[in-house]
Amino acid sequence: MPIAEIPAMRSASNYPTVKGAGVVLLLTAIPLVFAGFLSERTLAKWPLLLGELALLVPAYFYMRRRRLDYRVIFRLRPVGGRIIGVSVMIGFALTVLALEVDRLVSLLLPFPEEWEAILQRTLRADGAREWIIMILSAVVFAGVFEEMLFRGFVQNAFEQRHQPAFAIFITAILFGAVHLNPWWFLQFIFIAFILGVLAWKSDSIIPGAIVHAQNNLTALLLNNLTEETSNPLLGGQGHVHPLLLLAAIAALAYGLWLFYRYCEEEVQIPTFLNTPLSQT
Repeated sequence: MPIAEIPAMRSASNYPTVKGAGVVLLLTAIPLVFAGFLSERTLAKWPLLLGELALLVPAYFYMRRRRLDYRVIFRLRPVGGRIIGVSVMIGFALTVLALEVDRLVSLLLPFPEEWEAILQRTLRADGAREWIIMILSAVVFAGVFEEMLFRGFVQNAFEQRHQPAFAIFITAILFGAVHLNPWWFLQFIFIAFILGVLAWKSDSIIPGAIVHAQNNLTALLLNNLTEETSNPLLGGQGHVHPLLLLAAIAALAYGLWLFYRYCEEEVQIPTFLNTPLSQT
């Protein structure tokens, strides 16, 4: 598809409005908060699964009412094997860096013990049934559905009316805010910004879903299989080992460079690299 044809197809009227995206997010937050409350009250994991399954319901009805193409809005575009491979590399690097961001924030804003106990209890899986529910809700559905909602629906609404950098950043802030965890807010923004870049560059949620699922799976495994004192990613001072941190920074930088290169070769979409700034 010639690049010149794409801007004409990408009329803002074919995408959600910013106001519409805001309303959808507010409606989406209701079942998420209720699911979290119900899970804490009942000490069960199934409300978390239902919360994730309900994540796209408001967005679905919004698009149905306005007759929008869900494949375009949710960025359900397939990507090549090379992009998938480098996304896995970025996912490992981002998980390590996000952990160190969390450790640095905890120095200034310590995580309350009661909140930490609730979080650990929420992420703790006892038995095969709870493992299946947690992997489905926290890894598979969260990775795919949250990317469809934020990097697809919400970010697309902002991208059609603002510069890509602003759209990515404001979506990252909204992503952090919806999680209602001020102690992880910066960590969420950091992760979400990279996820936004991946979605914008590839025009697909697949790379971001891979990275998102990797990060959540790592957190789930570490919470269930190790104690903080035996966390293999942390050194003696409670921070990521400097050599591992440097390796993660290098891997993220190289991975993003490869990602951009592969997208330029495999996906013809308007970007800062192939389209004048006045058209982005």
